[in-house]
Amino acid sequence: MSKRILSFVWFFIVILLFIFSVMYIKEESSQHNKQQIYNQWQYKYIVKTSQGSYVNTSANSKNRVALSEAQGYGMLISVFNNQDKASESQFHDFFTYYTHHRIKGTSLMSWRYINGSKTQKQTDLNNNATDGDLYIAYALILASEKWSQHKPLYKTTAKQILNDILTYNVNHNNNILTVGNWANASSKYQNLMRTSDVLPSFFDKFYKFSNNSQWRLIKTKMLDSLYQASHKSKVGLVPDFIQVTNGNKVHSLSQDKNLKLNKHDDDYYYNAFRVPYNLAINKNKSSKEKQVLTEMMKFFSSLQKISGGYTMSGKPLNKFQSTSISAPIFYASSISQRWQTLHREQSFVLDYGSLNHNYYDDTLLVLVLFS
Repeated sequence: MSKRILSFVWFFIVILLFIFSVMYIKEESSQHNKQQIYNQWQYKYIVKTSQGSYVNTSANSKNRVALSEAQGYGMLISVFNNQDKASESQFHDFFTYYTHHRIKGTSLMSWRYINGSKTQKQTDLNNNATDGDLYIAYALILASEKWSQHKPLYKTTAKQILNDILTYNVNHNNNILTVGNWANASSKYQNLMRTSDVLPSFFDKFYKFSNNSQWRLIKTKMLDSLYQASHKSKVGLVPDFIQVTNGNKVHSLSQDKNLKLNKHDDDYYYNAFRVPYNLAINKNKSSKEKQVLTEMMKFFSSLQKISGGYTMSGKPLNKFQSTSISAPIFYASSISQRWQTLHREQSFVLDYGSLNHNYYDDTLLVLVLFS
């Protein structure tokens, strides 16, 4: 081998070593940044009590609020965080708090509990929010697979939650999940569907775990409804809530304002913000999942700046940027080279020196980072 060729080989090796070292340093820095964000989130939001731990969702220091949704997020983050050796203990603390705040006679969690309040509404204690119990059940299944110490307990509880969801949170006329046990057959909200409750990877896991084919039917019907809603939008977005009739036809809440719970229920807003993440985490996407996600990513990629909420025609509702909308997009855009520019633009969510926004923004960011 000539000296010139040998010199070239050594030069090429040095370049490769440099590239690998930069990649390693970047990865180490990213992991450190993730753990820093997690530590800040944990310090800011997790509250320990004699009944276990919960994620505080309120900025009011006098009345801290636990939501079943937040409890599910906390449990999922604990399972996902492989860097923290205390995660197993923390998960069990979340689980313990959940067991103390279930609706009497069920394994479903009360959707809201106000710590420090002497006037806690009975409806809060007796009603559940379906999304919270979906997250809790999924987290328990993952925990039973990861940690052996409480495996039988976690598996048993997960089965009980899934059975109760099918008992209290299913509209059997159209086979979709209702928004809560209060949206029953006697309620005008029976046909209301929260688009962020479409969790294909969860439903696949529930079917595999329980061997109950009803989860497959629910997945099919809810995904079809999400697909219909996306196609009704000029830009492929979906609103926070839709109405699904008994013939599984999707209607906008703008057609019946009596069904609206909040001002932006028929906009792409705080509930629907979760949809890109919910679809992206599924490794075995169906064609409908891919189409809905692709249309959303195409719309977001076309924007110079992503604002905090949109109408179904793509009109921005706010001027500010929001981590709760951008964190799920940051994750969803990471799964394909096609969206690398969008992913880079949304990486601003990692730039905060400290988490000082609100529970929802910060918790979605931490969930996304550890998924």
